[in-house]
Amino acid sequence: MKKTAQIIIVGLVLMALSVSPVFAGKKKICKLAHVNSPTSIFQYGALAFKEAVEKELPDWTVEAYPAGQLGGSLDLIQGLTLGTVDIYTEFISLWADLVPEYKVFAVHYKFDSVDEYENFMDSPTFAKMNEKMIKANGTTNIGNMRAGSVYNHFSNKPLYTVEDARGVVGRVAQMAPLVGCWKAYGAKPTSLDWGEIYTSLQTGVITAIDNPILDMYDEKFHEAVKYLNMTNNLYNMISYQTSSAFWDGLTDKEKEVFQGAVKVASKKGAAEVERRLSKVISELKAKGIVIVETDTSGFKKAVQANIDTILDGDEDAIAVYRKIMNKDY
Repeated sequence: MKKTAQIIIVGLVLMALSVSPVFAGKKKICKLAHVNSPTSIFQYGALAFKEAVEKELPDWTVEAYPAGQLGGSLDLIQGLTLGTVDIYTEFISLWADLVPEYKVFAVHYKFDSVDEYENFMDSPTFAKMNEKMIKANGTTNIGNMRAGSVYNHFSNKPLYTVEDARGVVGRVAQMAPLVGCWKAYGAKPTSLDWGEIYTSLQTGVITAIDNPILDMYDEKFHEAVKYLNMTNNLYNMISYQTSSAFWDGLTDKEKEVFQGAVKVASKKGAAEVERRLSKVISELKAKGIVIVETDTSGFKKAVQANIDTILDGDEDAIAVYRKIMNKDY
């Protein structure tokens, strides 16, 4: 958190020096970066965004930098404020250190579909959250891409109900709400670097992991497990985040095109994930992976009963969670 605060201070001091898009001859350049692989849905969306922008704005070039080429997550947040990165695409829960209400994006079972998620992102409640982000970090959300991804669960034991989660040692990204949710189910969440997961599944250091199916499949995690539990515990959208300085330097026409390009990326990305997902599930079945239709009712009750602990008592984040659950946003 201290490092994040330092990033904010340095960035806000220097942000005024970088308010205009970078020029290369007559071309304006937008640098779009993410930390995911060149074969990921993040890059698929980045290229769709690039194509849509350059089609409508021939004086612009969008440069896409995957796989952390411009740095890791904190580097890219800093890059937005310093002007070395123009757009950073990432699951929005990453920003929780900067605005506490964003913790809610890492809570399981708050949305029942990506349609509900998208409705929330278009709501007055999220608009107020985004205004807080602008004030806290000088960055703003310009649109969200349907990642087509919902977290499900690879494991070496079936999860028919929440009772089956007790004692399960699973790898969980170290965001407090994610860890808190699995603890509420009675599981034993543990932290591992992404590159350690495959071997840890093979050797029994962990027996489970939850992530989008395609992400887990591409990493071959299915080779070390027996079950795919359809827990549907966390829906995701990919946030297109830019600095207020960069955004304010655009014309109204350019802003319209950029926001439209995010929608194009979202539509194409969702279709690509749907196309791949059906094939992957068929392949998993053919390889002997058992597909379990998990009863999620107990999981949902556990989250609701423990939400104060999961959100560490943060009143603002809990208030947003309540709004989402009551569909009053």
